[in-house]
Formats: sequence, C-alpha cells, structure tokens
Amino acid sequence: MIPSSSSFTFPRRSILAGLLVLLAAVQVADCPATQAQSAPTSRSSSTSIRTPDFDESVRWYQDTLGFRLIGSQSLVPGRRAVLERSGFLLEITEVDHLLAANQDPHATGNVAATPLPVISFLVPDVDKEIERLRKAGVEILQSPEDELDGRYRTAQIRDNGRHRIELREPIDENGFNAMGR
Repeated sequence: MIPSSSSFTFPRRSILAGLLVLLAAVQVADCPATQAQSAPTSRSSSTSIRTPDFDESVRWYQDTLGFRLIGSQSLVPGRRAVLERSGFLLEITEVDHLLAANQDPHATGNVAATPLPVISFLVPDVDKEIERLRKAGVEILQSPEDELDGRYRTAQIRDNGRHRIELREPIDENGFNAMGR
C-alpha cells in the first residue's frame, strides 16, 4: 500500500511545478545519485498516466524501471502518486474504470492500450536496458533500433498492461552517446 501524505493539498500542476523546482535544486546541489543517472544535457520533464491498477502500477514503475516515489495522496475520486527517475517526473492517477474500447484512443483520460508512446525518457544504453527488461518478463514492443535521423537509438515496451513507453539513447553522427555509453 502506498503511504498517504496530507502535505500534498495543492492542485496537480502545483505539485509537479514544485517538484520540478525541488528536483532542479537537488541537481544544482551536486547530488551524486542524480548525476549518476542524468546526462548533463538532459532537462526535467513530466507526464501523467491514469490506471485502475494504482498499487500495481506504482510498484511496477519502482521495481521494474527504477523510479522512486516522491509522494502520494488520497483524494475523494482516487489516489495520486508522483515518481521520479533521472529528472523525469511521472504522476500516476487512480481511476475506477476503463473507458469503452470504441473510445477515441486520443481522448482525455483514456487508459486503454495506446498505439503511441505516452512516456519517453532517456537511458544510457537502450540495448542493455531492453535485455534487462526482457529477462524481467516485460513486453517488448520494439527492439532497439536507430532512428532514421541517427540522433537516437530507441526501443518500446509496455508497462504493466496499458501504456507504451519509449526508451531513448542519444547518439551523434559519430556514434557518440552523450549519456556515457
């Protein structure tokens, strides 16, 4: 069960904005754990997903992808958690049902399996990350491949059932990876 915090009483945008400021301060403070996972050229970004499997989803992102829980709150319509990995913030919101399968896949709040990635974040080595995730039983939707413009090596996975996730490894024209590979 995810611990609840009464200190999260602000609207969602305020929470994410405050966490971005906090995260930037941590990175400026020369935190070794953050530096080990972040590229010097990366910028903080965030997204939000909705799921009826709240506890399972929070646990999956922590255990499988290495996100850390920053905070959570219980609200009347459901629960919300904010997680972080390498400066990337992910908000997971609980919903009590799935939308009908014939809904527009781009409709607000749809939690059906998505045809396009809803999350995209940088990793130091896509090939190693995909191999690790494959061994962990994660569904691999696209094996690692270089994008046509040669700037990123990408792969796609599916989280614990619904959302596509793109893993991106930055490379330059000489095959150099800015994240340290």
